[in-house]
Amino acid sequence: MDRKQPIEITAQQLEVLQLQRQSVFTGDVVAQQGDMTLYADKLIIYLQENQDEVDRLEAMGAVRFVQLGRVATAEKAIFYQKDEVLVLTGNAVVIEGKNKISGDEMTLFMKEDRILIKGSEKTRVKAVVVPEEKKEKP
Repeated sequence: MDRKQPIEITAQQLEVLQLQRQSVFTGDVVAQQGDMTLYADKLIIYLQENQDEVDRLEAMGAVRFVQLGRVATAEKAIFYQKDEVLVLTGNAVVIEGKNKISGDEMTLFMKEDRILIKGSEKTRVKAVVVPEEKKEKP
């Protein structure tokens, strides 16, 4: 993902709160930046203080994040723009190919291509890893 690329957002409604440095998008929100697309019912963009750069994005309701063949879903997501870290909470699931990982909270470190999954007292971490089929040489 290239943070220098523009973020394009579509929604049914936008409310700009200039004093709080927030933009609140609601209704069928789609946010796209480079190869990353985020879908949600509501999205709040927080700008950095004294700057016009994005600090973080908070998505709520039917959150779905798609990037390079990886799909992540959750009830809520916070994306920290500078660090390229995505935190998913509430029935978090990541699917990549035939592999599936689920837990109560997931943190995706995109620069490192690393995922940290946490369970809770009620929900354990679950992973389904499907081995790749080896193609026979002719």
